[in-house]
Amino acid sequence: MKILLTGAAGFLGRRIARSLLEQGATDLLLHVRQHAPAGLVETLQRDFPAARIGVVAANLLSRPAVDTMWSGVDLLVHAAAGMRGGAADMFANTVVGTRNVLEAAGVAGVRRVVLISSFSVYRTDGLAAQALMDEQVPLETVGVDKGPYGYAKTRQEQLFDECRARYGYEGVVLRPGVIYGPGGGAMSPRVGIGALGFFFSLGGPALLPLTYVDNCADAVARATLHAPAGSAFNVVDDDLPACSTWLRRYRAEVRPLRVIRLPYALFLRGAGWLQAYHRRSRGQLPAVFTPYVVRSMFRPLRYSNAALKAIGWTPRVATTEGMGRAFQDLKSRLG
Repeated sequence: MKILLTGAAGFLGRRIARSLLEQGATDLLLHVRQHAPAGLVETLQRDFPAARIGVVAANLLSRPAVDTMWSGVDLLVHAAAGMRGGAADMFANTVVGTRNVLEAAGVAGVRRVVLISSFSVYRTDGLAAQALMDEQVPLETVGVDKGPYGYAKTRQEQLFDECRARYGYEGVVLRPGVIYGPGGGAMSPRVGIGALGFFFSLGGPALLPLTYVDNCADAVARATLHAPAGSAFNVVDDDLPACSTWLRRYRAEVRPLRVIRLPYALFLRGAGWLQAYHRRSRGQLPAVFTPYVVRSMFRPLRYSNAALKAIGWTPRVATTEGMGRAFQDLKSRLG
């Protein structure tokens, strides 16, 4: 069985490649945008000498380029997505690229497609405090109120459903929470944001839905090779810390910050004022946070990984150890 992995040079993608090989994949085609990072293929081939590992370069925004990737491919893991840039860039790299890939996979007769989505597709604004967020929570119908990233990921899943119905391939979806680890970002917006020389702590006592990058990759590989068609999985680790715990350890282990704590009730009220002024000023002050976003992202919830564990996944790196590794890497990168 030949597996094509898009986004194989990315923070998560390169770990997915390794996890697939560790869990028994023997024929793997790695998609990169231009060039594979130095040593990526060589290291995998050294560690898995019996496997067949190839590379294909293609800009996913170009349908003719995408159409060249499918020779012999049985299974697609679509991990490529737009994570940075403006709204237009994020939409193009996530939605347009996904449309090209999913349609080309259908035309090529690929029998199974695994999509890496996001927690941002869930409609969580109406959940009660401390409610359980699992795979039964409804999805956003549009997603535009979540901002550019949330909208792009919502539209991506809708495209996935449309293409699965049109072409008849098996489909599996994984929705990670906050992916972290060495080489990753420093601070999820769920924890807070830096501005004007201060760090505004926004998440406070709410749990931070972390998944260590290797744990997330293992979940993708497990679901790719073993999950029933039509299934969906939240990817989140055990023993989740509060946002305030992440911030406290970051300040102790990486670098000090001047922190202003913003309680949830005050944050929600301030978001309402910001949204009202944004409308009155006709956009002169961006509404970075709206009441909808605050209720969706910062309300304290509980998170389930029971569905993943039911197919045999277990996080290999404990959260306390993962945070330590991530903070050590961040400190070394910050000098």
